[in-house]
Amino acid sequence: MGKSGDKAAYLFNRDDQDSDGDGLTNLEERAFGGDSLMGDKRTIMPRAVRKNDGYEYITFKKYQDAYNTGDDRIEYIVETSRDLRTWITDSDTTNGPLQVGNAVDVGGGMEKVVYRSREKRTDNGGKQLYIRVRVKSK
Repeated sequence: MGKSGDKAAYLFNRDDQDSDGDGLTNLEERAFGGDSLMGDKRTIMPRAVRKNDGYEYITFKKYQDAYNTGDDRIEYIVETSRDLRTWITDSDTTNGPLQVGNAVDVGGGMEKVVYRSREKRTDNGGKQLYIRVRVKSK
């Protein structure tokens, strides 16, 4: 049995809904280049990059600035934390994570970026270090 027209519109038009049941909201799928009609959780989610230099890295696809405008603009917020409670954002240009290298055009108005923590895992007494990206619609 299908969904009513109103319920279908609600599921597919709201950023906070998961219209395809794959565990990602419509906003997350849109932000990272997924399809809210197909289960594509594994292929689009940001992922850690492991290097042997002591820093934490994360890579993800995002809209290029030229395509990320208007009322449906998406804000990408990259953050690091030592305790999972206090997060330092990339807008903090002294302590927050920074983009490394150039963005790579992957087509469709999207680009792949890599961010790195400013601190090493061994800094600050060797406490654990975490990195993540959050998305917010404007």
